[in-house]
Amino acid sequence: MFDPDAIEAHYRQSAFIEEVCVLDRHAVVVPNMALVRKKRIVNVGDILRFEMEGLSIGLPSDQRILSYDVWFEPLPRTTSSQVKRDEVERIVRERQRTVGPDVSLAAEDQRWLDDPHAAAAAAVMQPRVRAGARIAPEANLEIDLGLDSMERVELLTELEHRFQVQVAGTMASEIFTVRQLVEAVRPIDKPKGLSPRDGGTGGSWAVMLKDLPPDTDPILSGLLERKPFATPLLYLAARVLRMICRVDVSGLESLPASGSFLVCPNHQSYLDPLFVCGALPYPAFRRLFFVGAVEYFETPFTKWVARTVNCVPVDPDSNLVPAMKAGAFGLTHGKILMLFPEGERSIDGTVKKFKKGAPILARHLGVPIVPVALKGIYELWPRNRAFNWHVLWPWSGCRITVAFGQPMTFGDDESYREAALRLRDRVDEMWRASV
Repeated sequence: MFDPDAIEAHYRQSAFIEEVCVLDRHAVVVPNMALVRKKRIVNVGDILRFEMEGLSIGLPSDQRILSYDVWFEPLPRTTSSQVKRDEVERIVRERQRTVGPDVSLAAEDQRWLDDPHAAAAAAVMQPRVRAGARIAPEANLEIDLGLDSMERVELLTELEHRFQVQVAGTMASEIFTVRQLVEAVRPIDKPKGLSPRDGGTGGSWAVMLKDLPPDTDPILSGLLERKPFATPLLYLAARVLRMICRVDVSGLESLPASGSFLVCPNHQSYLDPLFVCGALPYPAFRRLFFVGAVEYFETPFTKWVARTVNCVPVDPDSNLVPAMKAGAFGLTHGKILMLFPEGERSIDGTVKKFKKGAPILARHLGVPIVPVALKGIYELWPRNRAFNWHVLWPWSGCRITVAFGQPMTFGDDESYREAALRLRDRVDEMWRASV
């Protein structure tokens, strides 16, 4: 039986979902913006998709939400606090009729966009937004315009250069809409002699990745420390896990014999790094480092663990530039970076969309990427589900494979988006070919 109230209660289990209204297999979702701001999350759409995917697993297939709209205003309610479903449905239909490039903006919004500063900023934005998307004052940069975290940083950097301003990091994490972005880069003293074509940075990542922290940085300096006891013990533990789980490894001859490079696997489970580490030869393992979400390394003990395993705790969402610089720091010091381009564990084990961070680092630092296909680890510990101990039994029929591919390089004639797609397609091809 399809029970909207029960389904809504199920999806509200996520702390990131403030309200939800189910309309058949479609829904309207209101994010918990207080929590989003507290955690300094800028990719609201990504976190909502992640939460909705994970919660959908707990419902029968005929009761899962198949699509949803994101609203940033409260749902209409009665005096007794009941959601007005008919009103929500009416608004959804109305918005569907009023979106698109041919629909006129409100007079007040049009006047704001006609302001010389807003018009110049919009001219910089236009080539970057999703095809068919419309720049409007309240348009969400991610959800409405299709800008991912990398593209937001690139756009903000270009606008800062264009208008000769600098936006503080704390302020940048509070920018969600076109209006907020335009006002954040509005100069106090209007620069003279600038046209909408002025100031294109073109190489913003090249500039940002050139200015790296010093070797004495209190966090990054840990990557340069020798760990004569911890490193061999950690490697031994990873090798034991590989033997217990009967992991099939192939393509080790593809690993570069020297120099820095990135190792980029698809992401199936929390256990992925352990299986990749156990597959690597010890000389490569010794130079390995990671960039991990800071939320997992906030206590003194977990901070010690991070330093021991060469993991740099950063916030890749709200502090993307420091995260990229951390990766660049290790690579410029002869290290090997293990980076999961999907940015999250797959909900069904298949290879998902890759983000552009790895190709950006590879191109601007002149290092290759070794694609890695992981298979069978999802069956061992699926996302949002219990650990499947039976997979470890010899008669289970499940095999875990770690396949390394030929190193890939990326030139200036290839966009970051195209490079990420090519890397993703190569990993997917290897994943499908795995036993």
